[in-house]
Formats: sequence, structure tokens, C-alpha cells
Amino acid sequence: MPRDAGPTRRLLIDAAETLLAEKGLDVPLGEITKAAGQRNTGAIHYHFGGRDGLLRAILDRHVPAVAARRAALLAEARKTPRDPTGYARALALPVTDLLHGSPTDRAFLQISVRLIGDPTSAIATHMGGTDVQEVIDAATAAFSPPSPAAVQERVFLTVQMLGQLCAQRAARKTPPHPDAIVRTGELTREEFESHLITICAGALQPPTERP
Repeated sequence: MPRDAGPTRRLLIDAAETLLAEKGLDVPLGEITKAAGQRNTGAIHYHFGGRDGLLRAILDRHVPAVAARRAALLAEARKTPRDPTGYARALALPVTDLLHGSPTDRAFLQISVRLIGDPTSAIATHMGGTDVQEVIDAATAAFSPPSPAAVQERVFLTVQMLGQLCAQRAARKTPPHPDAIVRTGELTREEFESHLITICAGALQPPTERP
């Protein structure tokens, strides 16, 4: 009976998430293999076909849940289509959920931001997802801005910015404390999310014309 490769794959993915988040996308595969406790130096190539396949496996572990969360928030936003806050929540909260999630969620957040910021990566397109675009399309249909292309560019820049902000927080060894503002002067989760939602709402709406 063939041996179940699932546990080995999970160990390799777990080790990769930790090291890629901490050290960057160019961590040697041998270091990942060693951290996963595997003696076979070709384990990553055997199970994933190489670095790109390993990155795809990491994305496959997290992207569906992020997309599902965004779809649920978008469904709520459609109930009040003229309120930009609902669309803004659909953009921001799936990202902050990762920030306040498990260690593997926070690692994925850091990795995804690195991938988006790497123009040479062929894996960034695998992050997929039409979920952000669906939010933009719904908001554009609701507000009928004079330049939909400008709205789209503003939103994508805003999403990248909030990803960077959340990734910086995720880089800490421990998750943000709900009462962080009391102890460190930083915003609480509620305040941090409120600011991000306000920023996203502003990006979704056409600018007010000056008289």
C-alpha cells in the first residue's frame, strides 16, 4: 500500500510558511526541507515540483477562505448598494482577519504581500482571485464614477497599502493584543479596522469636484 504523502506535504508547507514569512521568498529549499525534519533533500521537488509549486500549495491553503470571507461581506454590502462602507469592509476585513488569525494566517499575509510586490514572480497571478475585482465592479456599478479605471487603480493601490500595513503588524512574534493602545500607544483592532475601512471607502468613491 503506498505511503500517505499528506503529512510530509503539510510539514513542508508549515516550514515554508514560517521561513518565507521571516526571511523572504528566496529562502533556500534545503533550509525549508531541514526545518520540516526531512532527510530527503529533494523532498520539495518530489512533492511540489519546486519552489513555485510549493508557493502554489501555500496559496491553495489560504486563498479559498479569504475569497469566501470576501464574498460573504460583498453579499452584505449589496443589501445597501449606495453605502461605500459595505464594500470597504469587504476589501479590508479579510486582510485583518489574517492579521488576527493563527500563526500560519499571519505568515501567509506576509508571504502574499511579498508576492504581490515581486514583479518577477510568476506565482502572483495564482493568488487569483477575482474577489477584489468583484468588489470593485459592484461599487463602480453602484456609484457610476466618471472614470471607473481611476477608481480601480485607486482601490488596488489602497489594497496593497493595507496589505503592507497588516503585514508589518503580522511580522511580530505574537499577535496584536486587543488592548494594544493601552500598553504601546498603538491602535486597537477595532480602531485599526475602522481606519482601514474609512480609507477603502474613500478610494471607492469618485472625488468630490471643487466649485
